[in-house]
Amino acid sequence: MNTLKGPQLRIAVALVVALASASVSMASMPAATAPVFRIQAGRIVVLDFTVLGKSLVAVGERGVVLRSEDGGKTWSGEQAPTTRTLTSVAFVDDKVGIAVGHGGTLLRTEDGGHTWSAIECKDIGHDAVLGVTALRSGAVVAWGAFGMYLVSDDRGKSWRRENTISPDFDRHISEVVEARHALMMVGETGVIARSRDQGKTWEKLKSPYEGSYFGLLVMKSGALLAFGMRGNVYRSTDDGDSWEQLSFPSKATINGGSIAADGRVVLAGNRGLIAVSKDEGHSFDLYKTPEGTSVSQARIVDDHLVYTGIAATGCLDLKASVVSATAP
Repeated sequence: MNTLKGPQLRIAVALVVALASASVSMASMPAATAPVFRIQAGRIVVLDFTVLGKSLVAVGERGVVLRSEDGGKTWSGEQAPTTRTLTSVAFVDDKVGIAVGHGGTLLRTEDGGHTWSAIECKDIGHDAVLGVTALRSGAVVAWGAFGMYLVSDDRGKSWRRENTISPDFDRHISEVVEARHALMMVGETGVIARSRDQGKTWEKLKSPYEGSYFGLLVMKSGALLAFGMRGNVYRSTDDGDSWEQLSFPSKATINGGSIAADGRVVLAGNRGLIAVSKDEGHSFDLYKTPEGTSVSQARIVDDHLVYTGIAATGCLDLKASVVSATAP
């Protein structure tokens, strides 16, 4: 079985192990005492961010939560009540949000990400929680190492652990998304699974690829886009029953991705790679960040590419930036 080799399953697991070993458990601190400071992009690892109204909220190493009010040009941050690396963040509405991370970390905010409280869940133990999303039903699900799958029915106040493919399923889960007719899951060693009953039962699907998937997107048409190591990208138009490998112009590992409001696909990868597709993955324009380090997430915000990653946060102007002529 593959082992973690990066900050989370989307970035490569050696760095995850390095960050996890560098992080130390920390007792909850009062949210009111959290220091506010200016974040220097070249000195922090930021693993995920989301758009919240006109603001951006990001999470990263050692429990840092960042906020940008100018479309990702500058960031300020607070120390959340943990020093564990935070891997993912999602919001139920404009106030209530959940951040997750290493060491079984679950955090919740009720004020749009300005202050956070730690949530206890005995079912997690100390394994890494790698992702979180809010479903249309109002439930919130989180997932992570060794088959961890968590469900909250009260907007993140309490959580329970549930089985997925089987009681002994122990592969790392890298992404769970809500497609048109089902929940879809991808993970290491080519795992693809589907649930047609909101996660109560799961069926393992045949995968065209035995390597690790690091992410899964639902495109505007409803088609699915799965991606992972060495530039492997696959598309499904039948809820995962069959997959077509797409021609991706780079061998860089793809760590994260997003869908813009107009349907453009954005993929973020190693060596500063950001790829943008206007035709649901059939062709891509390539961009490279000036830092050239691994990018964990990228999104189109106000016609700019906002990105986060290893010692890098910034913006690329889609209209002015030169598209990379060679694949990173």
